[in-house]
Amino acid sequence: MTLIVEDGSRVANANTYVSLAEFKAWADARNINYSSDNHVNAYILRAMDYIEDLSFIGFKETETQSLQWPRVNVVIDGFGLDASTIPNELKVAVYEAVKTVIDGDSKQDPIDRQVVSESVDVISITYKDTAGQQRQTPALTRALRKLVQSPNTVMRA
Repeated sequence: MTLIVEDGSRVANANTYVSLAEFKAWADARNINYSSDNHVNAYILRAMDYIEDLSFIGFKETETQSLQWPRVNVVIDGFGLDASTIPNELKVAVYEAVKTVIDGDSKQDPIDRQVVSESVDVISITYKDTAGQQRQTPALTRALRKLVQSPNTVMRA
């Protein structure tokens, strides 16, 4: 699938905030290995599935825009962000989300259940309760920290 990059101008049918070239430049600067362009395009789209499910600060600029950004009423580090800006923090979050997909540790993948005990005769296995747990991805969490709403935040119109 073709990547259609949102640049802040409400691009019709946009499906990402970063281009293939932008991701590759970021990855190359960090000596991160990646596969073919087609695979990376697919990884970007998978990462975008995760990113687009987040609750971001501010509000979508228009009801009909393809993606969560651009947004209005966004303040980062005490400064209001122009509605036509795609923040660098968001691009870094997408890069980090793509890296987790490449590493095979996607935030969308289920956590493997750990065996606490097992028996052989009459087969009995007990698993550690992992319900509600998510994979931990510190770099992605850091990249998103200024962009997502705290779970305890109340937004009023």
